[in-house]
Amino acid sequence: MGFLILSQPSWGQDETQSSAGVESAVIALDATTTPPVAADVSQAYAPNLMSLEQMVEKLWTGADTVWVLVCAMLVFFMNLGFGCVEAGFARSKNCVNILSKNFIVFAATSVAYWLLGWDLMFGSGDGAWIGNSGSWGVGGGDNSPFMGDRYQGVYSAISWTHVPLWAKFFFQLVFAGTAATIVSGAVAERIRYHAFIIFSFVMALAIYPVVGHWIWGFGYLAKE
Repeated sequence: MGFLILSQPSWGQDETQSSAGVESAVIALDATTTPPVAADVSQAYAPNLMSLEQMVEKLWTGADTVWVLVCAMLVFFMNLGFGCVEAGFARSKNCVNILSKNFIVFAATSVAYWLLGWDLMFGSGDGAWIGNSGSWGVGGGDNSPFMGDRYQGVYSAISWTHVPLWAKFFFQLVFAGTAATIVSGAVAERIRYHAFIIFSFVMALAIYPVVGHWIWGFGYLAKE
């Protein structure tokens, strides 16, 4: 009896070995040439993301600033309303006096509030009764419109608003001027012209800012 022994042909072994070698080479090539996708994407889009964040922040600041200024102008026009009301209730011979008084009172309060009132109301410090940043006028360090932990300046009591410093100042100024104008209606035809101007100056310089600091400047009422 004879036996027939079949062996795998050499060309079959060569084909198997060559295909395995090709697969190994492809895997090695992929490992060396394929970059990390996540890292490349983050690096490629990082500048665009930063520019997008900056653009959104600028739009946010612009929108907030416009809104604050519009609201401030509405309060500013209350002076005209108070002037018309007072002129309507007063005798005709005093109309010019009353209207000019309501016009001048805002000029006087603007100077007083800029000179010291703003600092007494919003100046940084631990004072429970008055604020004090140690500066006259709207001065000192301030990097508004940055807010929160990014804010650096001497008016931290009002650092929660995302608007520039002078927009903050104008918004608060019109309220100080309106507070003095409200008093003018109560003393119409009952006070001398120059006496009321002096009173308005003092009120915007020290009276209104001190009381305002108690709550809006994180004074003792805000800490209760």
